Amino acid sequence: MELPAARIVRPTSWGSLGAGGRKDPAPMSFEAAVHAQAIEIDRLSLDMCAKAGSGHPTSAMSISHLVTVLMFHTMRWSPDYPNYPTADRLVLSEGHAVPAVYAACAKLGVLVGKDEANRKKLTVDDLKNLRMGDSVLEGHPNPMEGFPFFDAATGSLGQGLSVAAGLGEAAKLDGFDKKIYCIIGDGEAREGQVAEALDYIVDRKLNNVLAIFNCNDYGQADRVSGQQSGETLAAKLVAAGFEVKSIDGHNPTQIKAALDAFIANSGNKNAKPIAVVAKTVKGWGAPSIQGNGWHGKPPTGDQLKRALAELDERRMELTSALATTDSFTIEPPPDAPQKDYTSGDLPTLTETMKAMDMASVLQSGQLATRRAYGIALRALGKVNPNVVVLDADVSNSTFADMFKKDPALASRFMECKIAEQNMIS
Repeated sequence: MELPAARIVRPTSWGSLGAGGRKDPAPMSFEAAVHAQAIEIDRLSLDMCAKAGSGHPTSAMSISHLVTVLMFHTMRWSPDYPNYPTADRLVLSEGHAVPAVYAACAKLGVLVGKDEANRKKLTVDDLKNLRMGDSVLEGHPNPMEGFPFFDAATGSLGQGLSVAAGLGEAAKLDGFDKKIYCIIGDGEAREGQVAEALDYIVDRKLNNVLAIFNCNDYGQADRVSGQQSGETLAAKLVAAGFEVKSIDGHNPTQIKAALDAFIANSGNKNAKPIAVVAKTVKGWGAPSIQGNGWHGKPPTGDQLKRALAELDERRMELTSALATTDSFTIEPPPDAPQKDYTSGDLPTLTETMKAMDMASVLQSGQLATRRAYGIALRALGKVNPNVVVLDADVSNSTFADMFKKDPALASRFMECKIAEQNMIS
């Protein structure tokens, strides 16, 4: 598979499709470019949810700047090959905010479809099919339904950071220098599994995984608890062992600086992992749909017109520094090396036990099933490079430690401790 060259994208002006060439814009120009693209994403989020009669446009509007800097600037990926093995990945743990990602993908022409051989470019016109029965654009993203930009369905809150940790582990095993970005809602952060995943990331020194907490202050029914405020989350993250970057999630320069710091830190095996706490506004850019009561409630009619007019005012205010030559570059990922994942022949239990100097145990006719499990697991690992073992602090009981103690297999053993939800996700 031959990857295309870097994708050049001009920041979208109000309603235009945009095309052009990019350098890295000067700071003020970069801010204007990000604001222009984020506001276009907001507009499309409002439009698609209004047409669907459902969805979460205000949540999407709280992450549009984060999504813009990630997808149009920082991530190394290809819209033509959205699930390319070495590409940086985005996990949207707060899956209901996905209209922002759908809008970005439509502007970039990301390939979608269940059949990889017959995928087509997502268009802005396709966004009107949000939440339709035969659409790839589900209310919560699902790669199995034809949206390969994501690796896992997210909608059941609290699971995304565990998915990101798994992707980070897989990248290390494969030897790929890829970065994993995960956006988590502040209300969602109350889920116990999020704490499990954070501990795992610190334990395993997964500096290639970035947790980004979207702190817009509102859940579904009311404000989030003070226990999930940006300040409290930052303190918890520091206590857990993270270096925390607290930023304004609608300030392009601050977002870029935090992401640049993460990339620089990812190569330091001895450094603390980084987490970002982004202070955002639910319904950013449109004051008439901010505050409580707008979760999962798209404005329509005159309310929609007012929200769009407010966004237009913000665009005029924030994009005056935008030059016609300003553009983003989406750098492609490195070429994926050829890997041999073929399996060898699995020896019999008798052959395996003899090789392990356990012939006398075999001859006794007395062998605990859990010990047989450990023997078989190690034998499988020897002949199949795809076998990876996850354990929840029971390896000395199940004899999975036979796998762990083998130097040739140890890198494929992940100790998850007593945190089974994180382990399974």
